Amino acid sequence: MSEQGVNNTIVTIGDINYLWGIFLLIASARKAGMREPFLVGCKRFTPRARQVLEGLGNVSFANLDDTTRSLTCYKPFTMLQAKTEFVTWADSDAFFTGNVSEILPPANPDEIHFRMRPPSELPGLMWKKLFGGDGTAVPQQVLDAWRRDVADVGQKASPEPRFTTTGSACFCSLSLARHREFLEVWHRLQMKVLPEKNVGVVDLSLQFYPQLDESTQNACLAFWPGAPRPQDTFKMNKDRSRLFVHFIAQPKPWQGWTRRSFRFFDEYVAVVDWAQSQGLELPGPVPSCLKARNKARMRLLIPWMTLKPKIVRRLRRLFGK
Repeated sequence: MSEQGVNNTIVTIGDINYLWGIFLLIASARKAGMREPFLVGCKRFTPRARQVLEGLGNVSFANLDDTTRSLTCYKPFTMLQAKTEFVTWADSDAFFTGNVSEILPPANPDEIHFRMRPPSELPGLMWKKLFGGDGTAVPQQVLDAWRRDVADVGQKASPEPRFTTTGSACFCSLSLARHREFLEVWHRLQMKVLPEKNVGVVDLSLQFYPQLDESTQNACLAFWPGAPRPQDTFKMNKDRSRLFVHFIAQPKPWQGWTRRSFRFFDEYVAVVDWAQSQGLELPGPVPSCLKARNKARMRLLIPWMTLKPKIVRRLRRLFGK
């Protein structure tokens, strides 16, 4: 194991509904031979839930039971609890396809390993409707708000942004030893501008911060002078055998499959099979969607599995639940 890997904590977060996701994220690392400590920001965890994750080895917890905001608002707060030189954030609805210990931290400790979005991927449909433009850059009105708010919480802000697109907040890795203050500024910005109630992971009523953690992270990276610069090359999407795979849509694989996520059915289910072969305690009975023998049926059910969460959300809005 490299010294970098030993000295790098992987941090994730979730409530009890994400126990399978957190378990398989950590299990995928252990299956691949990764030995990094994991730190889990958790809410409403039972003693058994903690025991299940501890069975994977070198897992600790940050208790978030007293928080009222969306858990995504506590990414930097939880990362700050790490004790290693480097800290890596990984969303809990994700997994590693192989051993990525060598490529997790940035090659240059002054930088952050972070995937910048190309202009075509900028999540700016709402911004385009509100502020115009072609949707390939963050609108000037948003940049102005970011600069003002970062200056407020960070005591200073750069006059011009480092970039006018955005990056994905599902993964990042940086030197905690050098960039603790960046995480503190990011946390303060979230506490200043994001709702105090749980609004999920997106709130389109927020003109400047609709993607909550991602919007605030990009604001800090763009305008806070002490922020690490994004590494030129994002390394986690180059080699099928060494990927960080993020399941971005509903349902999550432990609930069902989407067309996009189904590409990784075999690798993800293999993590479940490995955990069983190791005699590890599982979060519960293995869901039917995580059994290899059900692959053909899961493929056929994708249209329904994709539609069901949309129906549930609409019913909740109609009936106010």
